[in-house]
Amino acid sequence: MPNWLRVTVVLFAAVAMFDDLHALDWSALAPVTAVLSSAWIVLSYGAVALLAWSAAASAVIIALSYALCLVLDEYSIALLCGCVVMVGAVAMLGRVGLLLHLGVTVVWVVVTAWVLESTDFIWALGLPLGIAALIGVAVRFFLGQYRLNTRRLAAMEATHERLREQERLALARDLHDVVAHELTLVTMQAAGSQRQSDPAELHRTISTMDTAARSGLTELRTLLHILRDSPGAGDSDGAGERGNASGLTTGSLHGVAQTLESSLRRAGLVPDFVLGEGVDDIPTSIRGTAARVLQEASTNMIKYAPVGSPCRVRMTAVDSAVHIHTENRVAHGAAELDHRELTSGFGLRGIHERVALLNGTVDYGPRDHTWHLDVRIPFA
Repeated sequence: MPNWLRVTVVLFAAVAMFDDLHALDWSALAPVTAVLSSAWIVLSYGAVALLAWSAAASAVIIALSYALCLVLDEYSIALLCGCVVMVGAVAMLGRVGLLLHLGVTVVWVVVTAWVLESTDFIWALGLPLGIAALIGVAVRFFLGQYRLNTRRLAAMEATHERLREQERLALARDLHDVVAHELTLVTMQAAGSQRQSDPAELHRTISTMDTAARSGLTELRTLLHILRDSPGAGDSDGAGERGNASGLTTGSLHGVAQTLESSLRRAGLVPDFVLGEGVDDIPTSIRGTAARVLQEASTNMIKYAPVGSPCRVRMTAVDSAVHIHTENRVAHGAAELDHRELTSGFGLRGIHERVALLNGTVDYGPRDHTWHLDVRIPFA
């Protein structure tokens, strides 16, 4: 019961109770009758006031008021308060409590008619109480609908919050995948260009940086087009640039492998990519995740593998699962570039999240100064 309704019920009961007590002709009443009358009034209006806290207690108190009615032969106040209590009891009591209250009320009406030897009291008392019971049924229905809608709203809000969290994580993964690879390549090339004195070699480095930057920008534009629900049709310049992207949006794993292999070679590494049979038959949803795993693995190779070291990548599709294995040497001693500037910690976490969504497994770590990454993604 809302607070404003509680206050209204209590104020009504208090004002009505004091008014009826004040209206009693105390001088004309015998002491016992005066006590019983005042108790009857207090019990009747007290039952109404108790509705603000407990419908069960209110039903018990109004039953005592019904009993005093038979002694005092007064029914008006008990009937009024009984109708109010009936509405609250039907609306708020449980099934057992409600049946007990209805049974007590029916017994009171029947006994009153029998004591007074008049069936008119069955209608005089039963009709108002019956109407009050119907009002209580309506209130009970609307309260049930309100509680049901509240639970549904809470469930919808929880689902909406969960979807927003998943969407936020997916966007964070996509942004990391789009930016990290190409930006890492640009950073490594820029750091290496400071030690180059050959103009031709420096020109090739700048060309590599330019290609990587354009590829990253194109991937970022493609992602923005997807987020804005715009395919970008009509943007001829954007369409031309998307043709030079890393290939992650084309769905071709062979194209992705070729692009990443070229990036590793430009970074001074010796890549060895092998895509086994069955790779072309991988489902589209798993193909995108596999492409992101290859990209993140290549990015980490560019960050941590010594220049001139071999980097191996193997992908197969056997036993209804995609298997990806990568390995590369890890540089020893002090690094020429502070890799902490390039490390966010989100790449491997993103791989875990993507693979977990497909019920896959991820294992990685150093073994004999060689970094290994093993990913298994099942498919039907």
